[in-house]
Amino acid sequence: MKNTIYTVKWLLKRVGYLNKEFKNLFSRMIYQKQSQFLLRTWDAPLCPLEVIKFYNFFGRTLFASKEFMALISNELIFKKSIRLDGFDTIDIKAMYREGSDNIPWIKPPLVELEKRDVPLEVFSKIETSYQLANDNDPDRFDRAEWWEQMSQAFKEELFDNSGKINQTYLINFRGMKELAANIVKDQFLVVNQEFGYYVSYLKAIDLVLEYHRHAQIVPKEILFSLSESYAGNNLCVNYRGLRLSIRSLFYSIITDNIVNHVDFKSRPVIFEIGAGYGGLSRILKSYIPNSCHIVLDLPETLTYASYFIEYNFPDKKVALLSDIIDRLNSFDKLLNEYDFILIPPWVSSYIPNNSVDLVIDTSSLAEMSKVYAKYYIEHIDRTLKVEGYFYSMNKRFKRESDKYAFYEWKFKSKFTTILYEYSRLIHPQWLGKKIG
Repeated sequence: MKNTIYTVKWLLKRVGYLNKEFKNLFSRMIYQKQSQFLLRTWDAPLCPLEVIKFYNFFGRTLFASKEFMALISNELIFKKSIRLDGFDTIDIKAMYREGSDNIPWIKPPLVELEKRDVPLEVFSKIETSYQLANDNDPDRFDRAEWWEQMSQAFKEELFDNSGKINQTYLINFRGMKELAANIVKDQFLVVNQEFGYYVSYLKAIDLVLEYHRHAQIVPKEILFSLSESYAGNNLCVNYRGLRLSIRSLFYSIITDNIVNHVDFKSRPVIFEIGAGYGGLSRILKSYIPNSCHIVLDLPETLTYASYFIEYNFPDKKVALLSDIIDRLNSFDKLLNEYDFILIPPWVSSYIPNNSVDLVIDTSSLAEMSKVYAKYYIEHIDRTLKVEGYFYSMNKRFKRESDKYAFYEWKFKSKFTTILYEYSRLIHPQWLGKKIG
C-alpha cells in the first residue's frame, strides 16, 4: 500500500516536471542565451525579473506584436511597456522609491531621478572659455568643409550677434532644434512632437527591439545600467526604468569594449578626441570613477560638452579653459587636480608626453581635414603611455581627398591589437595597446 501511494505521488510529480520542461522550452524559444533560466524544481515559477529578460528573434516578434496591439487598441488588449517623453506622464523618482522586478536595482548611477539647474556662473565660464579658445589658437588649421559649416551653424544657435551665449538654447540643445550633425540630430529621430504620438510610438518599438538585439553582443548588466541624461532636454523612450536613445545604444557597445578590455591603473587619464557633447565621457566616469577625462573638440562643439559635463557632475572638479588658461604649462598638475578638463584642439600641445592611459576617437578622425588628423595622430603618439591603449571606431576609406581614413593612419608607435571588430555603423572597432 505504501509503495502504491508513493507511486501515485511520483507519477503526479512527473506531470509537474513535464510542465517545468515546457517552461524551459518556452524560455529558450523567446529569450537570448544570457536571459534563459533553468527551472530546477517541478513547481518553479517563471523568472519574475523583467529587467534582465532580453528577447531573441521569436521573442522580439511577440513583443513588437504585443506593443502594436496595445497601441492600436489604446491598451484595451495589452498594456504598453513603453512610455514617451513629451507625451506620457512619467515619474521615474516614484519608480525607484522602492525596488521592482521591472527596473534595475540597486539604481544605476546613470539613472537620473529629476532634472537639475546649472548655476548661472557656469554660463559665463562657458562663454569666456569659448572666446579664449578662439582668441588664443596659434594654429588655426583649416577644418573639413562640412565641419566648418556645422561649426558655423552651432555658433549661430549658441551665441547672439554680440557674442553673448544663448542660455535658453544651450539648456535645450538636444531638444530645441534639429541640425545636420548627429550629435544634435539623432535626438529627434525617434520621439518627436512633429511626428505625433502614434508614429513616435512605432519608432520607439523599433528602438526597444534594437535594445534587445544589442544584448546579443553587449552584457545585460551594461545595457540595464545605461540611461540618458536630462541635460539638453532631449525626448527619450522610457523602458524598464531607463531613458533610451539611439546614442545610448551606440555607447553601450563602446563601453563594453573599453571596460572589458582595458586594464586601468589607479588613476587613469582618458583623452577623448572629438568627444561631441560628452555623452561617452559621462558613462565611462560611472565605470571608472577615479579617472581624469580630457574632453577635446572644436570650440563650438566644446560649448555643448561644457554645459553637459557641468550639468551631470556638479560635485566633480571640472576645468573649462577659463579655469586653466594661466596654468597650461603645468598640465601634469591639472591631471591630478581635475576630474574633467575640457579643451579646444590647440591645447593638445600642453598635454605631457607619456601621460595618457587611454585615447578614444569615435567617428571623428576620419571626418577631419588632413591637417587636423595628422596633428592628432602626432599627439596620440606623443601623449600615450607605453602599455596605454587607443580605441578607434572610424571609417575605413576616405570619401573626400582632404581626409584621412582608418587605413591611411601612420603611427610612429607600435600597437598590439587587443580588439578588432566590425561595428553596426559599418566602421571597424580597433583597440590597440602601445608597446613602444
